[in-house]
Amino acid sequence: MRELLVKPGHELLDLIEQGEIDHAELQEAQYQFARGIDERVNAFISWDEEVEHQEWRLPMVDQDLPRQFHRLPYAAKDIFTTKGLQTTAGSRILKGYVPPYDASCVSHLRHAKNHLMGKTNLDEFAMGSSGEMSAYGVTRNPWDFDYVPGGSSSGSAVAVAACQSVMALGTDTGGSVRQPASFCGIVGYRPTYGMISRYGLIAYSSSCDQAGIFARDTLDVALTMNTVSKPDERDSTCQATGDIDFYTDTQRDVHWNKLRVGVIKPLMDSARIDAPVLTNFQASLKAMTDAGAEIVELDFPLVDYYLAAYYIIVCAECSSNLARYDGIRYGIVSDDEDLLARYRSVRSRGFGAEVKRRILLGTYVLSAGYYDAYYDRARQLRRDVREQLEAMFTKVDVLATPTSPVLPFKIGEHIQDPVQMYLSDLCTVFINLAGTGGINIPNGFGERDGAKLPTGIQFVCAPFRDNLLLRIGHQFEQLTGWKYQPPQWVLDELNA
Repeated sequence: MRELLVKPGHELLDLIEQGEIDHAELQEAQYQFARGIDERVNAFISWDEEVEHQEWRLPMVDQDLPRQFHRLPYAAKDIFTTKGLQTTAGSRILKGYVPPYDASCVSHLRHAKNHLMGKTNLDEFAMGSSGEMSAYGVTRNPWDFDYVPGGSSSGSAVAVAACQSVMALGTDTGGSVRQPASFCGIVGYRPTYGMISRYGLIAYSSSCDQAGIFARDTLDVALTMNTVSKPDERDSTCQATGDIDFYTDTQRDVHWNKLRVGVIKPLMDSARIDAPVLTNFQASLKAMTDAGAEIVELDFPLVDYYLAAYYIIVCAECSSNLARYDGIRYGIVSDDEDLLARYRSVRSRGFGAEVKRRILLGTYVLSAGYYDAYYDRARQLRRDVREQLEAMFTKVDVLATPTSPVLPFKIGEHIQDPVQMYLSDLCTVFINLAGTGGINIPNGFGERDGAKLPTGIQFVCAPFRDNLLLRIGHQFEQLTGWKYQPPQWVLDELNA
């Protein structure tokens, strides 16, 4: 059974439906393999110990519904609330917190008879780009343990890349699904803001946070969207309709000879983009051109400014969202009788350095005398980003960029230089500011200090054109012949 764990979910689902494998045996094999190798990569914070889940035995989902991700093992970033299972957001301050309810997308996956194996590691409160900021240890890139897997959804990316899970949920505030997917060589999808309910996500930056999906190919993403993209009256920002069959639509032909692909010229600058990343990106563009696509070069004057605007906005929002962690209602507590002393004790012990840094910055830009100079100007620039992207989509059908400007870097390399860490979000954050969707598709490997490391291409759609985005992702996989393969050591473990 273990040798099947390299297959994408839709192929495993075929085998289950044809009666060739038993889904309960698959779940057990996946669970045992994931736990057995996790000491190498530290992808999980907690495990669901109840391996004999009753929902495994329940009937198949309604056959009249579009095909769904169901009766398969999956993992969830430890920022999604899970009833009866610890949810920490990667922070000491929430250690031991067991929510009384499920996040909406977890609830949908449970209803479809899937098994949540456990909760994956992350940069604390989703603040980070490397997987090094968790209170529960560093997550390691499965392609080379000396390198970071990207962040903040580091554990979810690694779980899929290392065959610990068929699919995993993450969240994407500024690239936290797409960038680690690129670093780990898998598909990572952030839908248009509102396409998946945010109910049950522990908030970092409410206007940018969006649930996303890690998978081995785009068809698995589409399969999962059929399960989790549903209306939700508990989330006023949710705009999912539930009437799109993403799985069927993703398999429709794109017609490359009719496709206009926009390329942002400043994001092709060799001063900004690592040479191996740029080489693979240009090769991807050539493959699309050879298939008949038209490449349209576009300018984006805000490239030098949107990263700063993004960090001002998200830090301002996090300083507000994290004010609730006071040592009274959640997580760790203090014995101090003085209220201010209690706040200081709990927050100084409970929050890590990066979270404190962003709370301080957010409080500063919202304070009297600085609000207009920083926060208000950042909000205006956000509107400008949205308007410029709208103008681009009148000229092209989809945008293509490198997903990350850099190859994965070594663990500890940027830990003392936050600015360098923030610059790794250059190609992703403008999507979150605009609220549109993006997907990473692996497009090769590059070499750094002798290590073979993955790269990815990012496709970006106009708001709520996610079905087109997934079609393009799937057709790009077919065009390039890309098929998921895990690192060699994982294959060796599977075949042992």
